[in-house]
Amino acid sequence: MAQFSVKQGQFWLDGKPLLLQAGEFHYFRTPPDQWEHRLNLLKQAGFNAVASYIPWLWHQPDPEWVDLDGHTHPMRNLQGFLDLASSMGLWIIPRPGPYIMAETINEGIPPWVFVRSPQVALIGQDGKPQNIVSYLHPDFLAWAREWYRAVFGVLVPRQVTRGGKILLVQLDNEMGMIHWVRNLLDTHPDTLARFAAYLREKDTLPDNAPMDGLEEFLHRQLQNPDVEHGGWVVEEYRRFYRTYLRQYAEWLVDCAHSFGLEVPPVINIHGFGNGGKTFPIGLSQLSEVMQIPGMLSATDVYPLGIGEGNFHQLLLVNEMTRALHHPEQPLFSIEFQAGGNQDFGGAQTSFYDLHTRLCVSTGMRAINHYLFFDGENHPILSPVKRHDWGHPVRKDGTLRRHYHRYPRLSRVLQTYGEALTLAKPRTVTTIGFVLDDFMTEVNNSFTRLQTDVLTHQREVILFDFIARGLALTHRPFDALELSRAPLDATRTPTLWVMMEKQCDVPVQHKLVEYVRQGGRLILAGRLCEEDFQHHPCTVLKDALGIRAVHDAEPFRGETIHIMDVLDIPVSFVERFEGDFDEVFAHTVQGEIVGFVRSLGKGRVMMLGAALAANTLEDLAVFERMAQRMECSPLFEMSDWLDVRLSEGEKGKFLFVNNYQDDPVEALISLSGKPLFGGEPVRLPARRGLILPLDWQVRPGLRVDDSTGEVTGVFETEDSLILQVEPTDSTMQLTLSGYRVAEGKTLGMSPSGQVRVRTYSGRIVLQKA
Repeated sequence: MAQFSVKQGQFWLDGKPLLLQAGEFHYFRTPPDQWEHRLNLLKQAGFNAVASYIPWLWHQPDPEWVDLDGHTHPMRNLQGFLDLASSMGLWIIPRPGPYIMAETINEGIPPWVFVRSPQVALIGQDGKPQNIVSYLHPDFLAWAREWYRAVFGVLVPRQVTRGGKILLVQLDNEMGMIHWVRNLLDTHPDTLARFAAYLREKDTLPDNAPMDGLEEFLHRQLQNPDVEHGGWVVEEYRRFYRTYLRQYAEWLVDCAHSFGLEVPPVINIHGFGNGGKTFPIGLSQLSEVMQIPGMLSATDVYPLGIGEGNFHQLLLVNEMTRALHHPEQPLFSIEFQAGGNQDFGGAQTSFYDLHTRLCVSTGMRAINHYLFFDGENHPILSPVKRHDWGHPVRKDGTLRRHYHRYPRLSRVLQTYGEALTLAKPRTVTTIGFVLDDFMTEVNNSFTRLQTDVLTHQREVILFDFIARGLALTHRPFDALELSRAPLDATRTPTLWVMMEKQCDVPVQHKLVEYVRQGGRLILAGRLCEEDFQHHPCTVLKDALGIRAVHDAEPFRGETIHIMDVLDIPVSFVERFEGDFDEVFAHTVQGEIVGFVRSLGKGRVMMLGAALAANTLEDLAVFERMAQRMECSPLFEMSDWLDVRLSEGEKGKFLFVNNYQDDPVEALISLSGKPLFGGEPVRLPARRGLILPLDWQVRPGLRVDDSTGEVTGVFETEDSLILQVEPTDSTMQLTLSGYRVAEGKTLGMSPSGQVRVRTYSGRIVLQKA
């Protein structure tokens, strides 16, 4: 029986780190006689797992019966599908709902649930019932419990803990997503009673809110808010709904456990839009769910494309997720875009390869490529027969062009194996964020302006100035959620933070103490003046000795000068008065917009403006700010490439991506030291390479560096063969017990190091 565990930021299988590569296959959209063919395509892609939704409305279209063995329809044979996948050696990640979305009717809830129990429907702020449920309504939970009883009867004996192949089980799907997308506040009496109980326990009611009849008061404010309470009720509702979703998720976990769930449960985080800039809203919604003991978190990621303009957004999404998820788990994406490449849609076939490389470089160690196969819907599933979003495999089993990217990258990942899986990304700085800045999923007219302001600041400052500036200038970063994580100046010497008008007192105190300990804090945006409950709060402002702050009108563009770079267009300008060590940004009229101020052993740099790093001039400003705060880049190079380093005991790996439409040749230095003996790395247009450094391949063979990616290591009776791409590459080897039999030797040191060039894409080493 295999032993599966989650610890030390990795998945482990029988004591070895597991890089989990899955593909999503919807057995219920493909005839059973084609299942084996499709699963073989997963294996040929180099994957070791399969994931699938299990649609409740498909397996129980009538409340009187459930079919999980195919006795009413062959495509309902869940047992047969799971057993086939197991027999083919694939690990399994089932996703049994109750909700599955997946373009199904009612997002997977059987229509009869609403017919039999109309009282379970969510009631929006317009007073109308919706075709989604109030999650915690006891009648819905009763139906969901019976579904779990049936489906876990099939899943439980097939868990890895019982000798099967099920490693993980996702419970429900994208909790809270529909509410955000439709801007729905639930005014169902059951939800209102829970909301009222939450507020009574918090004791944060307005003075004129009635303790008796509180539910009616909340109902009135949600449906017809007034000036005095309209903003308050939505802000409190958002906080309440975090706990509500946690209670729902805890119910699901407890219910699954009662029927025998033993493997780790997973929840997935929704909200990937606008290149990822909206994703942290989903993190905010599910932040309490992510804290449930034993709960694993996985992301849904749909960038649509990748390039120099958006790769930083993907980096920040991953780091913000890592800052919040279970500390023992690796980064995990359970819906990692594999579709979108229609036959004549013009999508980038290179995107799928480059995106995977980027995320592996940040430490992602579990990926479910979603969706991997097209299919067809039975009318019970959807009125739309075709289910086709340009996935790698068409519904007839033929392959789209981007399918062939997967097996090649899989060969590379398998070649580097455990050494790569255990390697950790190196970072040089940190982005701090406050999760409540993303608590904007539902709104009314009284919260809309504040949400618009926060959206602008998040997108322009946090994503497109701070994250993009760091990424483009080769300063790899991690992230901290400032209200939850400890902040230590010795471990986090520089910290970049988007600041807005609201920030709670403990966070402000934490930032001030961090600087006093010697931290270097770079702030951009507007200084906080109140907490998230709108109480005055000027701890940071007072510590900096700022006498006055003058705000321009929201969204009013201006031109300012920053560090001798003139006439930079910005939005959201804030002017300061105070005694500063240095002024580095000012308006045309000379008003102070940016300053540096010493505080204790550290320094604060504040830029009171919103700008995105869109041009070389903008990037020059960012570079000068970073250097002024002693935040040095990890890499230097003669031409721009996206470069990242992962390090482990068995080797280091340099991830190099070229997102441009032209080939690039670049000399690369790491911490001031030239790599690859001073030879350039050459990348064709829109290609990536994973280059080994100090990689211990075998006893007696270490790859010190290589300008090519190793795609295979093959051993014969008397030799060892290294396959390399590009075919024209150089490699420095440290040998003991081997000699170079094929490949041009360029030089050799007395310590056994030899530099070899290959023109054929392989180096052959003869055993001595």
